[in-house]
Amino acid sequence: MLPAAIGRTPLYDFKNNQYVLKDGKIIECTQEEAVRQWVGFLVKTAAEKYRVYDGTEFGTYIENYIGYKDAAFVASEIKREIEEKVELNRAIDRIEDFDAEKDGSKLKIALTIVMVDETEVEVETDVEG
Repeated sequence: MLPAAIGRTPLYDFKNNQYVLKDGKIIECTQEEAVRQWVGFLVKTAAEKYRVYDGTEFGTYIENYIGYKDAAFVASEIKREIEEKVELNRAIDRIEDFDAEKDGSKLKIALTIVMVDETEVEVETDVEG
């Protein structure tokens, strides 16, 4: 099977909410970083909120679940939604080892992305409530 290639991707710093520059030039990601970033952008982007994503199905409704008390329901819905949305990325085959837990006003998400070439990428991200 061919390697799972996402293509050239600029490196994004989620902590500082900006792309990473060095000497005024954008730094590119490794393929693993690109997968982590893609999933990070997916879960942090509210579906149907930004016109740039109209018609793409990109984004999730995760922010709608953050206030729910039933943690099992929330985790189940978020997992389902991410499983459906990763199909948008041609380099990703599936997710495994999904975990979501509330941490104050954040929802921490951890999962394993299995690429089409069976490479596994560990992803940890959070969504602000």
